Amino acid sequence: MISLENVSVYYKSSERPALKDISLSFQKGDFVCVLGKSGAGKSTFIRSLNGLQPVSTGSVLWNGRAISTLSEREVREIRRETGMIFQHFNLIPRLSVYQNIMTGFFGYKSTAASLLGLFSAEEKRKAGEMIEAVELNVEHSRKVEHLSGGQKQRVAIARALVQDPEVFLGDEPVASLDPGTADRIFQILKKNHSARNLLTIINVHDVLLAKKYASRLIALKEGKVVFDGPPNSLTDEDYEMIYRG
Repeated sequence: MISLENVSVYYKSSERPALKDISLSFQKGDFVCVLGKSGAGKSTFIRSLNGLQPVSTGSVLWNGRAISTLSEREVREIRRETGMIFQHFNLIPRLSVYQNIMTGFFGYKSTAASLLGLFSAEEKRKAGEMIEAVELNVEHSRKVEHLSGGQKQRVAIARALVQDPEVFLGDEPVASLDPGTADRIFQILKKNHSARNLLTIINVHDVLLAKKYASRLIALKEGKVVFDGPPNSLTDEDYEMIYRG
């Protein structure tokens, strides 16, 4: 579904590449966790998958089509098929839970309809369904700025899910949460991943959490892939190499 062919990313501010000659393939049903120290290239990697970060060399392909060759409209369509969540949630604090979730429909609506908040009965029904899917037990009218971190991330997940994504990406989505809340968020992610047969790729700093939920682990170090395999094949030696070597 998504393939990277000899992908490298260079930033003008750094002499070392953020990503270096990466070739990987992912299919629907994969639940992938990406490991690595801060600065290993994880965020650049995730953002390159849907074109948010252009690659310097190589190609990122969606169903065989290189993102770099697509029109702006076609790239927007890919992004509509991609749900994405972040460490700092990227919500609108002064809007309500319900209003934030409804912004997930903006990629499918005209600018005027989005600005006026014109949503169909089906869209409203679907938003309610996603609130239930992420087990968010708060008043829908409550402003997001008054929620806990775990509640905010559930809103962000619901917003992503209303898009009906084929692919679900996460850039350190539980890094700012306590361990118990992080585990519960991953339970919700895995449940919805399985129910919708998604391709899920998530950056995560907690190795134990990644090993518990992922079907495949990838580790980056200095922009290069240094591990790619099932969780049970990650050894103590691999861990030392990824994080301390």
